[in-house]
Amino acid sequence: MLAPASVLLAFFFFTVATMLRYSFAPHLGPVMIGEGVTLANYERFLGSSLYVSYLTRSLWIATYCTAITIVLGYAIAYFMYRSGPVVKLIVGTILIVQFFTAYVIRTYAVMLVIGRTGILNQTLMGLGIIDQPLRLLFTETGVAIGMVLISLPFMVFPVLASLQAIPPNLEIAAKSLGARNMRVFWDIIFPLTMPGIAAGVVIVYLFELTSYIVPGILGGGYVDMVANLIYSKAMSSFDYPLASAIAMVMLVVSGLAIYLLQKGFRLLTPRV
Repeated sequence: MLAPASVLLAFFFFTVATMLRYSFAPHLGPVMIGEGVTLANYERFLGSSLYVSYLTRSLWIATYCTAITIVLGYAIAYFMYRSGPVVKLIVGTILIVQFFTAYVIRTYAVMLVIGRTGILNQTLMGLGIIDQPLRLLFTETGVAIGMVLISLPFMVFPVLASLQAIPPNLEIAAKSLGARNMRVFWDIIFPLTMPGIAAGVVIVYLFELTSYIVPGILGGGYVDMVANLIYSKAMSSFDYPLASAIAMVMLVVSGLAIYLLQKGFRLLTPRV
C-alpha cells in the first residue's frame, strides 16, 4: 500500500516544486520563462492593488460563506440526529446524491434556481413578495449562495458523525439533574461536537477559498476569485511565472488558515 501512496506523494511534491521554481523565474513573454531567480513575480502580485483585491475578495467570501455553512450545516445535522430513521434516510440520501453529483452540474443547477426566470424568482413573484425578479446571477450574492449550497454536505456529515458519537447517557444524566433542553445543548452537546465542526470548517473554508467553478459560472466574470485569476494568467496570458507566484501565495495562505483554524478549535474543544 505504500508504493502507490509514495508515487502520489512524489508526483504532488514534484508539481509543487516545479511551480515554486517557476514562481522565481523571470517572465520574458507569453510561454517564455527565463533563467535565474527573481522576486519580480511576487512583487507584481503583492504590489498590485488589483491583484491583491482578488485575494481579499476570496478571503472575505470564504469567511462569511463558511459562517453561513456552519449554521445551516449544523441545523441540518442536528435535525437528522433528532429525526427517525426514515427522515434521516431521506435527508441523507438527498445530501449524498448532491455530494456525488458532478461539481459542474451542481453549479449549473444553482444557476437554474437563482436566475431571473429561475425557481426562486418565480416562487417569490408568484407569492407576491416581489414585483420583479431579483438580480442574483452574476453577483457576489449569487456566488455566495452557490458556495453555501454546494459545500453543505462537507459540513453536515462531520457534524452528524460527532453528534452520533455522543453517549446518550450524558443527556439523560443532565436532564435528571434539572438541566433544560437549551442548557443541555449549549453545555454538553455543542462542545462535544466541536471536533466535527472543526473538520467541516477546514474542508469548507479551503473549498470556498480556492473555488474556481462557482465564481466562474455564477459570477460570470464579474466576481472572480484568486483561482480564476490564476487560470487567466496561466491559460489566457500564458504568464506562468506570475500564475505560479500567485498559486504559491495561496498555498501559504491556505496552510496558515489550516493552522489557525486547528489551533483555535483545539482551544475551544473540551478535554475529556
